[in-house]
Amino acid sequence: MKDAGNSALASMKKAHIAFYLILAILLVLITWGGYSWVRIMFIDGVGITGSSDLVPWGIYIVGFVFFVGTSAGASLVGLMIHGFGRKDYEPLGTRAILVGFLSLLAAVLFLMSDVGNPFRAVLLPAVLRNPTSMLVYTSITYVGFAALMLAELFFAVKITLKGGKGSHWDEKMAQVLAVGALLFALMVVHAPHGALFAFLKAREMWNTPLLPAHFVAVALASGIAVIIHITIVTSKITKKEIVSKETLSHMGGLLAFFLGITLFMDFFDYLVMSYSGKPGGLEIWHFLTTDFYFFFLINTIGMFSAMVILLFKRGRNITGLFIASNVTILAILSYRWNLIVVAQIPPLFPGTGNLYYTPTVPEVAVVVGIVALISFLYLVLTTVLPMEETVQEN
Repeated sequence: MKDAGNSALASMKKAHIAFYLILAILLVLITWGGYSWVRIMFIDGVGITGSSDLVPWGIYIVGFVFFVGTSAGASLVGLMIHGFGRKDYEPLGTRAILVGFLSLLAAVLFLMSDVGNPFRAVLLPAVLRNPTSMLVYTSITYVGFAALMLAELFFAVKITLKGGKGSHWDEKMAQVLAVGALLFALMVVHAPHGALFAFLKAREMWNTPLLPAHFVAVALASGIAVIIHITIVTSKITKKEIVSKETLSHMGGLLAFFLGITLFMDFFDYLVMSYSGKPGGLEIWHFLTTDFYFFFLINTIGMFSAMVILLFKRGRNITGLFIASNVTILAILSYRWNLIVVAQIPPLFPGTGNLYYTPTVPEVAVVVGIVALISFLYLVLTTVLPMEETVQEN
């Protein structure tokens, strides 16, 4: 008994050392990213980045669109619990809200890094209220979505602290906020983001009415893929089953469904682009299948492969789900890269020539710093806040 106790203490000590070592590494990456951000914003300017007045959007907007989609998709867990009565999802409720909120924070940080002066950005929408600017609209929706998620997190933590059985008011508020947060995220935040791109008829790849619906499908896929990934990794590290294998399998089925919808829309987008004979569409198709074929293959083959894995029950075991979720995340990141970067290659003005964008080391450092920051906050907050799976152990 004494030896078993000593072994357990030694394992806990190693786990604590590993935890603090990870936090220290993340702090180093945050510092690197913060230093590069200060250089870009206040010292050297955007001249040390790969963006320009002709190619204004780059890796920051790729990160922004990916994380704002993930924040919306993560809200699906709350709908499964309160909208469809899936009590087996409850151990993920608080964790999913936290992932959604931190993803939104990451998206806002990416957007602020792209627009320039951060002191002006924080004035939206309270002081700078240009009614013709879509940036004012989006900033209002971020504030609203963040408020919804914080309120949802408050009631989720409150119910957890009461042993998973809150008052009728607490349960009702958690239900209303969970359903409302997803609807708000998809209909008010994310679908209009797709519309922002679709409005720009000068860009062939963006000007399609399918884009708002496509953004919603991709958001749900990225959100559920990230939650599956985090659940499996957390279970492996903590050596406890957060949700059952049946619940994870159900999540895999949902992911396959959203991937199927996305691939359906992708197929007709690319078919129209290549078959219509329009010069702009043919030019985009040429770049997708030549200079950027690597990202194009990761996007299309990756999504299709992940969907095929998840269509079979045997593929929805822990290993299959882990592979499929990671492949999905990479495929969606590749799609976001193609959507943002490749779409800007055809010049808007005759004689300009094709435009190219390559991120620089300072830009990459900022991206790494933002991802490290939200990872740091996630690790710290999941140890401070009561997660719902803790209740099930007692």
